[in-house]
Amino acid sequence: MSAEPAAASTEAPERRTEPRPGSRLWLRLYEFALVVPLLAWFGFEFVRNPAYVSDPLLLEWVIAIAIVDLLPVPTTVGLPFSLSFPLQLSVALIYPPATAGAIVFLGSTDSRELKFAVPLWKALWNRAQIALSVVIEGWIFHQLASIESPWYVLGPAVLLAGMVGYAANAIFVAVFMHLQDGGPVMGLLREMHVGVFGEFIASYMGLALFSVVVATTFVKIGPWSVAVFILPMAFARQMFTRTHSLQEATVELEAKTQENEYQALHDALTGLPNRMLFMRHLHEAVDAMDTSQTLAVMIMDLDHFKEINDTLGHHFGDQLLQEIGPRLSGVLREGDLMARIGGDEFGLVLPDLPNDAVAVRIAERLIEELEQPLSVEGLALDVSGSVGIAIYPAHSDDVETLLRRADVAMYAAKESGGGFEVYHQSMDQHSPHRLTLVGQVRPGLENREFLLHYQPKIRLSDARTTGVEALVRWEHPERGLVFPDDFIPLVEHTVLLRPLTSYVLDHALQQWHVWARRGIEVEMAVNLSTRSLLDVQLPDEVAGLLQRWEVPARFLTLELTESFLMADSARSMGVLSGLSGVGVRMSIDDFGTGYSSLSYLKRLPIDEIKIDRSFVMGMQNDPNDSMIVRATVELGKNLGLQVVAEGVEDRETLDELAAIGCDLAQGYHISRPIPALEATRWLEQHAPRVRSSEPDDGRPQLHVV
Repeated sequence: MSAEPAAASTEAPERRTEPRPGSRLWLRLYEFALVVPLLAWFGFEFVRNPAYVSDPLLLEWVIAIAIVDLLPVPTTVGLPFSLSFPLQLSVALIYPPATAGAIVFLGSTDSRELKFAVPLWKALWNRAQIALSVVIEGWIFHQLASIESPWYVLGPAVLLAGMVGYAANAIFVAVFMHLQDGGPVMGLLREMHVGVFGEFIASYMGLALFSVVVATTFVKIGPWSVAVFILPMAFARQMFTRTHSLQEATVELEAKTQENEYQALHDALTGLPNRMLFMRHLHEAVDAMDTSQTLAVMIMDLDHFKEINDTLGHHFGDQLLQEIGPRLSGVLREGDLMARIGGDEFGLVLPDLPNDAVAVRIAERLIEELEQPLSVEGLALDVSGSVGIAIYPAHSDDVETLLRRADVAMYAAKESGGGFEVYHQSMDQHSPHRLTLVGQVRPGLENREFLLHYQPKIRLSDARTTGVEALVRWEHPERGLVFPDDFIPLVEHTVLLRPLTSYVLDHALQQWHVWARRGIEVEMAVNLSTRSLLDVQLPDEVAGLLQRWEVPARFLTLELTESFLMADSARSMGVLSGLSGVGVRMSIDDFGTGYSSLSYLKRLPIDEIKIDRSFVMGMQNDPNDSMIVRATVELGKNLGLQVVAEGVEDRETLDELAAIGCDLAQGYHISRPIPALEATRWLEQHAPRVRSSEPDDGRPQLHVV
């Protein structure tokens, strides 16, 4: 390829910038240092060796190079490109370096020179740097070979000369552009060779070998050899044209793809992100967070929007929607996202909140902004909105559940007229969605759609895993993974509580049996509904399941919420005593959130208390929470009870719990609830091992899922 593109690039419109302060002097010195010594050297060589310019065919080479240089070649990097490289290299092979350089200096022509678009000094510099590159090519070639050399000497010499000459030309121009614009030299060199254009240059270097054909033919048949170059030159020009067209098509396709992607992810009316982008952003935000961080999801619905549409027409309604985004954008923080998810409904994602109160303040400001009249075509429209808020992970760590709960809170806000509401479980306990769900529990049990995840508990004294808590999940065929908060409260008030309790106990103990066969014996904790204490058959059922799966009773812990202490009915106390008689351990879950009496703790068969996660998670930031945890640990020790801290989300909390003498801990810092197969791998690494009760017969072990 010709050195021309790099030279001409200094004047390409794309590169035209205002010179940096002080750069003009260095630029002129650089041009002077290249042009003047080269011309002086030409003069000295031709005076000393007049034979260098005695060949009458020199003018033919000058004219041939000039004609080829004037043929336009389209490129995609804003750099004019010439196809005269094989001719330039040919003269470097045939003539001495000074003669070859002079031919190229006179022949190298930029079409802009004919339009007087290039200053004389710049034109001289363009020609000089190309000529100097050819001088370097000629010197290298004549040091290594000659036209009469064997092909195995000639070929490598030509390739080396061509590559060094091209590299020198590119460096000359990159230094020029550096002095003019200030860009780094290596960066400018990369810019010259980007995309399809850069790939083509590499293949075009193969034409350097064609210079051998031109040069050797010239030696044999004289000036007509230049005609040999016409066909490959036309072919190369066609390739450049197609390369240029391909690059333009690639750029257009990329722009069109970006436009289509933007349209697919944004609402056409408001320009806000649409539901698809909202969901993608929410999923990514949740995946990027851990449960020590807080995220809020908001659903906002405009009040009385239908009345505006019906009264003033859809045109006003559409313009009103277009005003919502700009009006509310000032309320949001950088990183928050607002989307139109349908009709007059908007969704907001607020990641990285320091606390829940920030979400409430933002909701208040959204409502205040909406209370200011919106002007549509000179008409002031009063509009208000209702905002529902759901907090991650407090209300759920599942995206779909968060959205549904934010939606429930929004409808609660509409009913209350208060502007916004933060989700609370009592808001949707009687919704049609939940009623439909509870009707599907029995088929779910029959189809074995319920599965157990296991969250490890570690002993703080030695960090060994001593037990797991079995947590039920519902792999719903339509709704996906449903968490217990969505169906347990409903099931507790139906006859389905007994079969669901039996299902969970059976699968948990079966999994314990599988682990025991592998030499793993850890405590299995199962949550028990307070209403289950009214089932007088429960102790016998638990005893039967323990016997069926060969589980020693001491390895089963039944966890009850603190509220059961307040029931104190003769029936529930009898069931509790029956369970204690079976030998299972009893634990009070969420301790500290109810109204426990020390007298109950003293007289009931309780073995363990679990400090509620709300206190544990606040230990590092709230002195009151830290004090409550310390007092609970001390209370448990004084009563001879084992103390478990749940909701451990960071290392600092874990270390503090160990320091104050807490016995066990569980939480996301240790492990999330995980499926059986994953829990098996965890226990094999972290739990004490005992001798397996059965030899390994090579068969795969069953994992209850």
